[in-house]
Amino acid sequence: MSGDTSSALLRDSLAELDQARLHLSFSYQRVRNLSAKREDWLPEDLEKIEAYTSRFARLVDLLTNKALRAVFRYELEPAETVLDRLNLAEKRGFVDRAEVLRVLKENRNVIAHDYAGVAVEEIFSFCRSQQAQLDSICDLVAVYAHKLLASSS
Repeated sequence: MSGDTSSALLRDSLAELDQARLHLSFSYQRVRNLSAKREDWLPEDLEKIEAYTSRFARLVDLLTNKALRAVFRYELEPAETVLDRLNLAEKRGFVDRAEVLRVLKENRNVIAHDYAGVAVEEIFSFCRSQQAQLDSICDLVAVYAHKLLASSS
């Protein structure tokens, strides 16, 4: 892949990550004061919660499958598997341990496959508890990627 192509891919991935983060932040503002208990939710609350958790899952996907892949492709670092990307993320200091991203990714899968909303309370609780950490990881990746792009200009 040429340098121009990998630069464009990285820029596009960062733009998508930024947009997804804005959407997640908007949804978070709509659910942040809601009770953690399902029995307290109105139908419109559930709709907001589902939007929030879906956006959380999409951000995790974008981070692990697109943004990190684009960073490592730009650096010509082999990172074809999710495990490769998680380990390299730890090596770059985006997370203290690759396990952090693995847990986010595993919970993303739970969110995506909770078709009937059986685990919505647990999912909602998880997403709210991990929001700040996910934001921090995204910040670190974005800063790192922008430095990469600036150094090649």
